[in-house]
Amino acid sequence: MRIALLGGTGNLGKGLALRLAKLGYEIIIGSRKLEKAKSKASEYLNEIGDAKIYGLENVYAAEKCDIAIFTIPWQHAFSTAETLRDVLEDKIVVSPLVPMERVNGVFIYVRPKEGSAAEKLASILTKSRVVAAYHSIPANRFAKVDERFEWDVPICGDDEEAKKTVIEITNKIKGLRALDAGPLSNSYLVESLTPLILNLMIKNRLGELGVKFV
Repeated sequence: MRIALLGGTGNLGKGLALRLAKLGYEIIIGSRKLEKAKSKASEYLNEIGDAKIYGLENVYAAEKCDIAIFTIPWQHAFSTAETLRDVLEDKIVVSPLVPMERVNGVFIYVRPKEGSAAEKLASILTKSRVVAAYHSIPANRFAKVDERFEWDVPICGDDEEAKKTVIEITNKIKGLRALDAGPLSNSYLVESLTPLILNLMIKNRLGELGVKFV
């Protein structure tokens, strides 16, 4: 199975690339710039050794993949989706997007009129199967391949088969437990956890926090 990490040059993209490649998935690092995609793919390969990781421009990464994960800053994700609508038709698209802004030192969730970032993405990619996941993963820690953790990953989606696929993949990553959080309309609840967690970290001088339901 080919998994494309569109904009997969940041910490969340790196963490997913390293951990999924170690599990045997073929990973495509996507970027607006081919050289950056190739450079990051080479960097990731150097970190874990034998694996299938290579870089392509976002449009070609989207074209070749079975699953596309939008590890793109939310401000640029929707315009990128517009350009990839046709090549992502019938494919599973994962949204870890969290629309938020910082006001007077506090992070605030900016809820789109569509209901959530995942629902807005689905309104653009009308022929794709959009699933919301990976919002509350502490990206810096996740990018360190030797890091140990126990985090839960709430996952929302309307296409049950697509959601099941993402849950199965997520559960293969050691330290992650995927939880079915219902339909895509629930995704705003999951997205809004991220600014809450960031505020807890800043206000209480805590390290990077993940989520665990007990």
